Amino acid sequence: MLTSPVVLFFIVTMIILGAGIMGLCIYRTQKILKLFELESERSSWQIMHRLMIFFLCGYSLLAYLVSASSFDMIPLLTGLFIFVGALFVWFSVNVYYSTLHRLLKVQDKYRTAKENTETILFQLQKVQQSQLQSIHRETMLALGQMVAGVAHEINNPVNFIEGNLAYVRSYTQNLLELLATYAAVYPDPDAKVLNAILLSDLEFIKIDLPNIITSMEVGANRISEIVKSLSSFSRLNEADFKKADIHERINSTLTILKHRLNSCGCEGKSITVITEYGEIPKIYCNPRVLNQAFFHIINNSIDALNKKAATFNLNSSETPTIHICTVFSQENQIIIQIIDNGCGMNEETRKNIFKPFFTTKPVGQGTGLGLSISHQIIVEQHGGSIQCSSVENQGTKLSIILNINEP
Repeated sequence: MLTSPVVLFFIVTMIILGAGIMGLCIYRTQKILKLFELESERSSWQIMHRLMIFFLCGYSLLAYLVSASSFDMIPLLTGLFIFVGALFVWFSVNVYYSTLHRLLKVQDKYRTAKENTETILFQLQKVQQSQLQSIHRETMLALGQMVAGVAHEINNPVNFIEGNLAYVRSYTQNLLELLATYAAVYPDPDAKVLNAILLSDLEFIKIDLPNIITSMEVGANRISEIVKSLSSFSRLNEADFKKADIHERINSTLTILKHRLNSCGCEGKSITVITEYGEIPKIYCNPRVLNQAFFHIINNSIDALNKKAATFNLNSSETPTIHICTVFSQENQIIIQIIDNGCGMNEETRKNIFKPFFTTKPVGQGTGLGLSISHQIIVEQHGGSIQCSSVENQGTKLSIILNINEP
């Protein structure tokens, strides 16, 4: 049966296929050997490589014996190949086991390194947050004390001026009435009196003096409002947390930033502020730090409007605008939205704006702390949330959610 040409062809074909497969295994093993850098790691695979070469030689010998019809040696070679094959399988299992063991050790080391890295990153974030809190605390304390001191120093002379303006108006009115009475009683005064009246331009003084006093009253009231806003902004004499009016907080912040709102970009356009306040109750909060959060957020909106005006040449038909609206939420919360039509930002920037020390402003113009501090105040100190959505060259919307009662 073994001498049948068909059988012999089948046997030779199988042997050649086996030799081809073994040749591919040798080629792949050679590639694997190049991956190892240490000789100790390469030795096991070198032994496997030699065994594969032995098998390839054996396949060639078998193919020769079958083609030469030398069947007497085939049983002996078959037994030898079965033994060497078993040895090869055993050795392959050991190599795979040691390789898998090393792989698992590497994975374990990688897992440990990853955990250590995450721990270090977490500690770094804590340090950054601690530094941020320290910087914010010291800065706000110094700023609050300075603002309170300035407000106090301005308040005293302003109260003096404002308190006496009413008497000045009354005395001026009495003098003008006295002059009118004198003119009615003595319609033909002495030449010296007529000359003095002409030189002093009395008729103009009668008209302009009340206007001057009115302007002084307006100016004094304006200074009083600024002093009140400064005092409200610093809030050094109040408890940390209490019930407070959010609208008052926003208005005092707008007063502080009025000098920046009056000029936008190189054309000097005023920024229009639209306040759309809903019916909301007082909320449990720290008014002093909330002032800081609103200050940083609105200040960033002004920066975005200035950047658009300077970089993109704001159209004359487009008015730089900040829209602030507040609404009451059914979840016992209030929602504050601050929207501007400034330069906006891309998605990559939007994802990073609340990270400490992240800034897109040139060196010397930004610290990267403003929005990070605002996020910390709103989220960590007040248990609220802040979300940002933006379209480049169109504007940005910041939505703040705060609890009404103590969280």
